[in-house]
Amino acid sequence: MRQKFFDSLVLTMALAVMALIFTPLSVSAAQAPDKITIVAIPDDSAENMREFFGLIARHIEAATGIPTEYVHVENYAATVTALATGRAQLAWFGAVTTAQAYLMMGDELEVVAARDIDKEFISYFIANAEAGIGPVSDLKELAEMAAGKNWTFTFGSKSSTSSHLMPRNFFADQSGKRPEQVFRTVAYSGSHDVVLQKVANGEFHLGGLGQPPYDRASAELQAKAPIIYTTPKFTNYCFATRASLGRETIDQIHAALLGLHESEEGRQALGYLKSEGFVDADISEWMGYVELLKSGVDIGN
Repeated sequence: MRQKFFDSLVLTMALAVMALIFTPLSVSAAQAPDKITIVAIPDDSAENMREFFGLIARHIEAATGIPTEYVHVENYAATVTALATGRAQLAWFGAVTTAQAYLMMGDELEVVAARDIDKEFISYFIANAEAGIGPVSDLKELAEMAAGKNWTFTFGSKSSTSSHLMPRNFFADQSGKRPEQVFRTVAYSGSHDVVLQKVANGEFHLGGLGQPPYDRASAELQAKAPIIYTTPKFTNYCFATRASLGRETIDQIHAALLGLHESEEGRQALGYLKSEGFVDADISEWMGYVELLKSGVDIGN
């Protein structure tokens, strides 16, 4: 009897030790990082993004006590990879890149916050002012106007939500056609600001881009590429992080973002982002995009 009890005790202790060895450290017990690196999808000039995301980095550093730095990346895919591989701890994503990161990271991806405007985001279709293309009531009308005209069109990045996926989807839903079936050329200029520049200078007749990059452009540039159509609303950008960063650090970052309006630098950054402030957000609000990507949705040639 004593031997059986002893054997049972040894087995119980062995199982307990194995559980400690093979059970991952809980997120709540994770240690704070030595440094927070922020990356963002490059939807504006590097100069502007370094300046204003640098302000956000300084605000987060002041709130968390952890050295924080914004590092500029050259394309959307690099932003996703940086967070997924742990080279960055905080990323500014659009909805498509949020979904792409989730497909790579699963529950390791955690959405921290979104701007007030990101729950009801819009995109603009713009046209070169000298092309003689006036406002349209819907995109079916635009497709009909384009018939036989040899007009050219540019999106931003293929991975952009508001400068590609949603404008493309709205165009297909309303007109019943892919942009490639309507326009002589459909190109990808890489970012919102470049779309605006190329339409304004006449390199393309038309383009699609998100609201904030257009709204913060100069009046002169807007006059050269006026809005001809505003899309329905959709969910878009967010700040996302790695769950393994730990609950305490994530909560500190969350509080810092929601309190961004409380500092002068934070208000400057919000002005750049065309937002009154950040609000609570959860990955569930972006899962529709995950399903969309899984479905093999048309994202162009």
